[in-house]
Amino acid sequence: MDMTSVMAKKGHALWVRILAACLTDGMNDIHAFELAGVAKRYGSVRAADGINLSARPGEVIALLGPNGAGKTTTIDIALGLIAPDAGKAQLFGMSPRAAIRRSLVGVVQQSDSLNPELRVNQLLSLVAATHPRAIAPTAALELAGITHLARARIATCSGGERQRVRLALALLGNPLLLVLDEPTTGMDVEARESFWSFMDEWAAEGRTIVFATHYLAEAQQHAQRTIIMAAGRVLADGPTSELRRNYAHSHLRISYDCSDERALTALTGLADKITARAGALHAEGADLDEAARAALSLPGARGLEVAASSLEDAYLHLVEGALR
Repeated sequence: MDMTSVMAKKGHALWVRILAACLTDGMNDIHAFELAGVAKRYGSVRAADGINLSARPGEVIALLGPNGAGKTTTIDIALGLIAPDAGKAQLFGMSPRAAIRRSLVGVVQQSDSLNPELRVNQLLSLVAATHPRAIAPTAALELAGITHLARARIATCSGGERQRVRLALALLGNPLLLVLDEPTTGMDVEARESFWSFMDEWAAEGRTIVFATHYLAEAQQHAQRTIIMAAGRVLADGPTSELRRNYAHSHLRISYDCSDERALTALTGLADKITARAGALHAEGADLDEAARAALSLPGARGLEVAASSLEDAYLHLVEGALR
């Protein structure tokens, strides 16, 4: 048996051992990724300011933040693409490069280059040959929703199609950790739904998915956990549903036939913020049940709407506060 075959068998055995731990109680002993005290400066800019993060196998995590928040730097350090000034990064208990060499990690970035002269199926076949337990290129094409592009040259693919080619490449190694930068950019609604259905299935198998996105609705719907960053710091990190409750307000709207002053008086003390103008009232607060009852008692009350707080509300609340 040649050395390549020996290394492939060792890599496969490690993958099986880690996946078994992911699917049993042993998962408590393994972090898909771990950042401890990570810091990185570019001149006077702190791109990462003492970041501590870890992820358990099977988590789907959204990484949110405005431009310049430090998301890309954090991801690059986690993947071993740049070295931190301080702190340590590990993937599955080993160095990022060691984990990537073992095909434990798949990455989709928007900035990587694709050879424009190759056909899509040629590119996937070449990359598949570098992985010890690659899935079939045809399967990767199907999972990424681009079977119809198999024989297309990269040069003829649109930006959205190239993003899906990158996704197919990331899936080839059958990774346990997927790191995705704006993964659904350029996809239509049906393709996005198919993509997230697949991601949910992969996470259920014990795989970890970390994705950076500007589509906050995607994060709210699909991320079990959300990390919000700004100015190189982690502002919030927790279950997505809890962030919505803890950092955002619900909204109440209603129309009425009395004076605005009477409407304001009726809801005083029942919401954190109340505005009334031209027969329409808007209230914000964490718990608006009492405010809703008081609003319905107003003369001519109609059109009551109470909207649950969204992840976008929490995001704006945290980021705007941090950047003031």
